[in-house]
Amino acid sequence: MKKKFIVVLLIISSFTLSAQEDKTYKSLEEALKTPEQVFSLKITDKERNSLPKDIKKFKNLKFLTIRNTQITSLPRQIGRLKNLIILELSMNQITTIPKPIGKLKKLSHINISSSQLTSIPESIGNLTNLIELSLGGNKITNLPESIGNLTNLKTLFLIDNQITKIPESVGKLINLTQLSFASNQLTDLPKSLEKLINLKRLDLSGNKLNYLPKSITSLIKLNELNLSANQLKMLPESFGDLSNLYTLNFYGNRLETLPKSFGNLSNLKELYLTDNKINKLPESFGNLTDLYMLYADKNQLVSLPESFGKLTNISILKLSNNQLTSLPESIGEMTHLSSLYVEKNQLTSLPISISKLKDIYRVQIAENLLKEEEIQKLKALLPDCDWSFE
Repeated sequence: MKKKFIVVLLIISSFTLSAQEDKTYKSLEEALKTPEQVFSLKITDKERNSLPKDIKKFKNLKFLTIRNTQITSLPRQIGRLKNLIILELSMNQITTIPKPIGKLKKLSHINISSSQLTSIPESIGNLTNLIELSLGGNKITNLPESIGNLTNLKTLFLIDNQITKIPESVGKLINLTQLSFASNQLTDLPKSLEKLINLKRLDLSGNKLNYLPKSITSLIKLNELNLSANQLKMLPESFGDLSNLYTLNFYGNRLETLPKSFGNLSNLKELYLTDNKINKLPESFGNLTDLYMLYADKNQLVSLPESFGKLTNISILKLSNNQLTSLPESIGEMTHLSSLYVEKNQLTSLPISISKLKDIYRVQIAENLLKEEEIQKLKALLPDCDWSFE
């Protein structure tokens, strides 16, 4: 009978513990009444501007969220929360991270975005179990070399800071799959970037890059690459080695040409070349047969390669604001084309083959050199299409 009582007691205790772990405390004052029973704590008090040293009492705390407060700093005692797994500190006024954070060896996720951080302590390199580190929307100017110690890191987001240089130690983060340095002050990239062989998403948009090192073409697992809003004038000839890319964004650069190897990007589905200075596309461009969205508007294109018609999966094609005087006859082979934007060019006509485009429902062709006779002819070729001549 005594054994049965002990078993029942253990079951009840286990059930009680599980219930406690599932509970999220939303009042710091309430949580401090029974700190040893607190496993999850969420503070979203807009008026709160500090945390007490008593936070060290939460020895079993696993999940800590402090969001949308006026807190400017964290007490050093946060380093006593040895069981902490997830630390969520977004939308606060935090300016520094205390060095003792490096003692939280069980941490797997840190999010301190949309705050006022200006630096990261070297001790962050001790958090070798980190899988995700998000520090976007701060005022960070540089990263400690110790960041290279976070070899289990899969996601690193540093969007919208003031970082001028990526440390070479980043190359040690070989398990990274997502990396974002968007909206910073980068002028070049470290050679060690080539070692991030598992990287699938790379966002370097909104920086001051004026060239890409050849080493970037070693990232052969890349699926998404965003280099928009930089100052790139050319691409390395080996750029086509990034053959697993399916989304590529060069919006708002200074590109004048694309390398011949560009046609090797055979898995590309979305390509954004808007607002560059490209005057010619390579003949190999026709090899991008999986492409279904192409934005090449606001360039200096005067013609398109005949191979253009091989892009049979394209649905949306933007060629507005160029210097095109004609479109290739092969455009009629783009049987999936639904929207064509060619306004603000020098077109006097469209090829007869356009009548083959049975799926097309919108053509923007205003501000060209079309005469009324040609306009009526086009309307007759595709009477169900929504034409915009003005």
